[in-house]
Amino acid sequence: MDYTAITEFILIFLFAATKFAMAVGYMLLPTTNYNYLEIVAMLITAGSFGICFFYYTTGWINIQINKFLPKKKKKKVFTRGNRRFIKIKNKYGLVGIAALTPVLISIPLGCFLASRYYAKNKFTLPIMIAGVVFWAIIFPLIKLAY
Repeated sequence: MDYTAITEFILIFLFAATKFAMAVGYMLLPTTNYNYLEIVAMLITAGSFGICFFYYTTGWINIQINKFLPKKKKKKVFTRGNRRFIKIKNKYGLVGIAALTPVLISIPLGCFLASRYYAKNKFTLPIMIAGVVFWAIIFPLIKLAY
């Protein structure tokens, strides 16, 4: 392996750990030389790493937020985005957040929501990783189809 291949591997890994769907788009370009198994292995590894890293990091951030910002009773302002997240949370729960995290929501934001609302659920992390594995298997099929 030469220097450029290693650099490309590291950049794709970091990209897939944060912006999963965009990394898939890059890996599916006709100019790249990745086969199906390489793409799936890279996406599962990087996505799982990103889920674990951001889940525990945002869990710690949530603890710090709760420590330093006391709960105040204010009238909440609901924006369009807030309503969408609350609707997903109430209607689909953790599975909905896990399914949408790699596709529509970035991995850091999805992990923040999961650790914020489902921190006490012992299956939160495995369900989030299962969402990444599901999309890592489905997305590269596009390259096989064309």
